Amino acid sequence: MALFYPAEGRSYLMSAGVLAGAPVAQWYVALFEGDYEPQEDDTAANFGARATEMTAYAETTRPKFVGTAAVGGSTSNAGAEAKVTMNATKKVSGFALLSSAGKGSATGVLLVIQRLSSPRTYNPGDVVTIPVGLLLENAA
Repeated sequence: MALFYPAEGRSYLMSAGVLAGAPVAQWYVALFEGDYEPQEDDTAANFGARATEMTAYAETTRPKFVGTAAVGGSTSNAGAEAKVTMNATKKVSGFALLSSAGKGSATGVLLVIQRLSSPRTYNPGDVVTIPVGLLLENAA
């Protein structure tokens, strides 16, 4: 259940963090239902089709990621977890953080993907709470 930062996400971090590139003002959480293993060349443009973005929830946009202050190379949305209310029976296999709010949008930047260790099925009316923890660490 490790975080996977594809090339697009790592390039964004280098551009915004090191080279004074334009920052993303808001990140959004997207769920996916496909049996998908994240790939190095995943992008916001191909994420939805490859991972099968799950959009069967009542909210009109992807939920916002509201992170805590970064400490020790990490941040999370603890205490402000993203939530969606299901409107169909669907399996959730993982999530991603993207810079576009549109459900199923193929624009913007894909920062990170996390495949869950085991998918979970939700039914109409279920509220899915999505805790997101991000960590940048040195390779062992």
